[in-house]
Amino acid sequence: MPLPVRLHVGALLAGLVLGLSATSGAWAQSSGIDRAIITSGTALNDAQKSALGAFVSKQAEEIRGSQDARAVEEARIALVTPARDPAATATFRRAYSIALAAELAPIAKGSDLRRALNAMQALRFGRTSESIDVLLECTNPSIESNAAKRIAAAGLVSDAFEDLDANNAYFESAARRLRDAMQGEADWIAIQQKLAGIASAARRKELPTDNARNIRKTQAEALAALAKSINAGAAADARMQSAQRSLVTLRNDLLVMPAADRAAVAKVLAPALADFVRTGVAHWDAARADATLSASYGSVFNSCEVLLRIIDREERPQAYAGSRPDADARVLLPAWESSDKAKFEAEAARWAGIVAAYKK
Repeated sequence: MPLPVRLHVGALLAGLVLGLSATSGAWAQSSGIDRAIITSGTALNDAQKSALGAFVSKQAEEIRGSQDARAVEEARIALVTPARDPAATATFRRAYSIALAAELAPIAKGSDLRRALNAMQALRFGRTSESIDVLLECTNPSIESNAAKRIAAAGLVSDAFEDLDANNAYFESAARRLRDAMQGEADWIAIQQKLAGIASAARRKELPTDNARNIRKTQAEALAALAKSINAGAAADARMQSAQRSLVTLRNDLLVMPAADRAAVAKVLAPALADFVRTGVAHWDAARADATLSASYGSVFNSCEVLLRIIDREERPQAYAGSRPDADARVLLPAWESSDKAKFEAEAARWAGIVAAYKK
């Protein structure tokens, strides 16, 4: 996606966030929905459902058809406000999210970028699986052809995981859908956002250990598929920029992760890291010819080496008996930066052999 379009999307999303901040106290005023509906602890009756549907339909029509940009923004704010009301009950949120998904899904999947972004922002605050499912569909390039919308949708899903009201299995499912949505994804920012979304799901505080471990495995699988795809090409690949950022975050997560959790993900992650390192051999000349990509490749190799050493110390503790952590003795990045191809290739081969010997 061209840089001007990316900047445009960023500006739109920033405007949406600022607009929400400005209305943080709006629920204290009339939201257009009867407070009895928002605070209901029992299933809504037919009259309440009808009133709720009419409210959502009216605002959705403004987003869908108004030629006044301010009116579109105000409609989006109107939809978000009751969803963010601290007094809103789970009963209300579920009914509201279903109504939002029904009215806003066609707009989110439509061709008008600004209208789609406003619809997606409102869906993010639906905070249940019904509304987030629409956003997850919009992250998939086989469904959504607009890279800007895929980037926005993935970012909103990642943000929504913080306060999403869903069962633990849903977080695993959503992470797998983000992983699958990376297949055929050419935009590196979209890939980065999807990887960030998977990591966000794994970091959810209330998530039981088993669910978090499964999501971390999904994250490793996503990285493994990305590494293999990049390796398959002969040209320098901009997608290494998404790996660059994602691996730094993963490195920080891995350092504070319980040993048992690291062990659970290591079997999938270590081969992926070795594949990323091999990319340096395959793309040695092509990647180094581009200063920006060369820096990204170097950062990836540095993170891979750190992560591989963390994993290896637990996989082969006997090899490190009596030694100190050797983070200062890194090989890959210095070899890359000094153009020492022979040294880089030797270290890449060494790690490939170590990882291949791990017990499956």
